[in-house]
Amino acid sequence: MIAGKPVDRRLIKGGLLALLIVAEILLGSLVAMRPEDSHLILGVAIGLIAVVVTFIEPVFGLYLLIAAMFAENLLRLGAISTARLIVILTFGAWIAHSLSRKQFEIIVPLQGWLAIAFVVWGLLSALWSIDTQKLFSALQTLIQSIGLYFLVVNLVSSFKKMQVVITITILASLALSSLAFSHIIAGGATGRIDITQVFGTGPHALAGYLVPGAAVLLIMSSREVQVMRKLFLLSGLLATVLAILATGTRAAVVALAVIAIVGLMMDRKLWQVVLPSVLVSGWGALFLLPPAFVERLESILAASDRGAGRLDIWLVALNIIRSHPILGTGLDTFGRSFDRYVADTPALETTYVVQGWGSHNMFLNIQAELGIIGLALFVSIVGMSVKDGLMAILNLKRAGDYPMITLVLGTWLGLMGMLVVCLFLDWQYTKYLWLLFALAEVARRLSTGTDEEKG
Repeated sequence: MIAGKPVDRRLIKGGLLALLIVAEILLGSLVAMRPEDSHLILGVAIGLIAVVVTFIEPVFGLYLLIAAMFAENLLRLGAISTARLIVILTFGAWIAHSLSRKQFEIIVPLQGWLAIAFVVWGLLSALWSIDTQKLFSALQTLIQSIGLYFLVVNLVSSFKKMQVVITITILASLALSSLAFSHIIAGGATGRIDITQVFGTGPHALAGYLVPGAAVLLIMSSREVQVMRKLFLLSGLLATVLAILATGTRAAVVALAVIAIVGLMMDRKLWQVVLPSVLVSGWGALFLLPPAFVERLESILAASDRGAGRLDIWLVALNIIRSHPILGTGLDTFGRSFDRYVADTPALETTYVVQGWGSHNMFLNIQAELGIIGLALFVSIVGMSVKDGLMAILNLKRAGDYPMITLVLGTWLGLMGMLVVCLFLDWQYTKYLWLLFALAEVARRLSTGTDEEKG
């Protein structure tokens, strides 16, 4: 913890009031100057509510931020990301609240220090980067995600707040699943489901964001005893799984399989849910989804398309790593490095080679861009987060706190599924991944805390 001198609470409150007034004036002026952008009015209204609510209680801003992650494209104000604004707003509110207390306290776990070191190393890579054009933009995105990590670690101070966070992610997942599912029912599914207009990115990212929600719904439905609630949870689980399958994202299908297998190792009662879910979702996929879905699944085993070119990308990535093993080529330079080294990489199927391709593997990406030092920092964060979640589960089992075991086990399996997806995507900057890292640390801390903290 970091401690400082007490400050005058009246000064802080006066400053907050002045900030609110300035914010209202600026936002009101923005609407007055650009009346043709009607969406700004809604954005301003939401922004003002967010400002007031967040400065009353910063954790409310965190809840709003987590919800905004799932509809980032829908909630943009022109070129400005609403989620980015909420991160800044919530961070400011949290710092202001901390300063208004008798002492300034910030929880910085070991993973937090490693995350800071990871950012610093990324910044230093500008000294040897082969291309700094996109480095600072990538650094900003990474800082935002790590900022979310610190917000969660510091603001989620009880299992009740953790439950709210997870509930928001589940509801957001169900909302996205409903949009995808309605597209299927309406007959719009001639290929892979893509709701980019809401989510902001393509089907791969959509599937990845749905995987943790599916893991939590799986555990909750297996442990629920009330019939109507169990049916509701099972319906949500099946809708989420079908939405994932409809994206045609094979990485997410593999992640679902890993979640089921690891979940069964942790809790054998899951057979009661896993087997029916596999049968029903498989039947639904065959009848509701286009033939392309079955073909993509078959290619997982046959590797007929070389993993949509991933095998070729990884060969080039290994070539880059051999040439820059210690320092890497610099943050967010993989695409440029790929173009340089693809001609020198043997055994490639040129059919699947695309200029400026990403690595399609988070760990290979970090090793190629930030070298062995960057990879060591990041792998340490991943390993400690996985360990924290597992420790929390064991602590809660010893304490017999079964409702919280359900919550933590589902979240931990969601993290495992997300890491599997990251073997096929470049997601080291993704807010959701850092949210799961933070929840693992929060769960560990709360599982060893007092009853008051757990409540």
